Amino acid sequence: MGGDAINVEVCSIRELLRCPLQVPPYQRPYVWQASNVLQLIEDIEHSAQADPATDESRYRIGTVIVYRNEDGTSLDIVDGQQRVITLHLILAVLGERKDGMRLDMRDDEQTRRHLYENDHAIRQLMDSWEGDRRSQFAGRLLDGCEVLKVRSDHLSEAFQMFDSQNARGKELDPTDLLKAFHLRRMDADGVDESRKQQLVRRWELHQDEIQPLFGAYLYRIACWGRREKAKPGGLDSDSIAMFKGIDLPGRGNERQCAPWQRNYVTAWYASKERADDGAETSYAFQIDQPVINGEAFFCFAEHYRTLLRQQLMHDEDPWKEACADVVPFVDEWRYRYMTELFHTILLYYRDRFGDGDAVEAARMAFLHAAYMRLAMRSLRFATVNNYALGADRWWRNARIFEMIRDADRGRDVLSHMARIAREPLDEDSDNVKRRYQELWSRYMRRDSKSRAGDGGMEEEGNMKRGEETR
Repeated sequence: MGGDAINVEVCSIRELLRCPLQVPPYQRPYVWQASNVLQLIEDIEHSAQADPATDESRYRIGTVIVYRNEDGTSLDIVDGQQRVITLHLILAVLGERKDGMRLDMRDDEQTRRHLYENDHAIRQLMDSWEGDRRSQFAGRLLDGCEVLKVRSDHLSEAFQMFDSQNARGKELDPTDLLKAFHLRRMDADGVDESRKQQLVRRWELHQDEIQPLFGAYLYRIACWGRREKAKPGGLDSDSIAMFKGIDLPGRGNERQCAPWQRNYVTAWYASKERADDGAETSYAFQIDQPVINGEAFFCFAEHYRTLLRQQLMHDEDPWKEACADVVPFVDEWRYRYMTELFHTILLYYRDRFGDGDAVEAARMAFLHAAYMRLAMRSLRFATVNNYALGADRWWRNARIFEMIRDADRGRDVLSHMARIAREPLDEDSDNVKRRYQELWSRYMRRDSKSRAGDGGMEEEGNMKRGEETR
């Protein structure tokens, strides 16, 4: 870090809010609840009891990390936006938001809702204050409270400080840690600031999709493909190393890489040169391959976000047909593990073999996931782990993720899934069980002859005998 690139100073809230601050588009919506706002007000009032003659007379609210935008006219808030927005909201209610205090910020439904709710809570509280309590509080907030303002001229450095600052406090979402890590890794590869901003903006705009993508899907695929149990809570700060990998040496320096890394690095640089028609890269991402740090990681995340979104939205062909069986259950909590396992299997299959057999792969994935849910009266994640790994009572169950990882052809995987021996399910009125039996009969009997012609299926007679052992 260059000495001129970082500026650290303690400033009052009045001084902070006079700065040309803005919440960049890549930041998350405003999500503070009324309880957070009222607690901040209470803390500020309580701090006014300190002896003015002591060093404790000024109340430190926290740290605000800002990045001086390339245009040089504004400061993007990298960390501390929830507090800054709340301070503006409190001062607006008090009628003290003046002297050039303004904040450019995103406009979205979630932000508007929380602004409205918190404004109402602040007004309700302060309407009950008597005498000069409001003016005293405004003075205390503006001149008796302070923040540590850290300004960086480089976005990657700002995120590095954000990373280390939050590591000492409230635990960040693992995807925030990954974002900060890979943003820093772009410096060595010479990625310019505008490209960094573009990647971070896209990441943050799709944060609601990025978190489950890594936490519930890519993380589990990585674990189960290695015959490891996944954690019930999904990806955490102790597990993010699986999404860190090869540092790029800079174009032309590929020989500096270890031999096993060289092919991946060379392919990445070549894909950047071949990219046309506005495409970012033609690199052939694979979940099982080592992650390339920096810009490639953000492209990796966008690639799999797009694939998963096709399945979850299922509003275009072939996904409308492929996901038709699972759609009736996506909004029912008790089938959450079933639907997640379905999408995890399908995503991994598509990643390795493409979309040529997407409809049939989706059928097999649904049957496999549905059997797990319907064979259990209650389902915990420990059971999902054992089912995916073929452990304990599921020892006869196919290790689907290993099969996908090791197979040369998608048809071999589908054939293997079709031949899994399953114990029969009890007959009852459960709609999903009836649906399962109907689908199994329809798919397996209807397609058995055509699959046999491909060389990957048993004859229909064998299939019927196998069906009786379920």
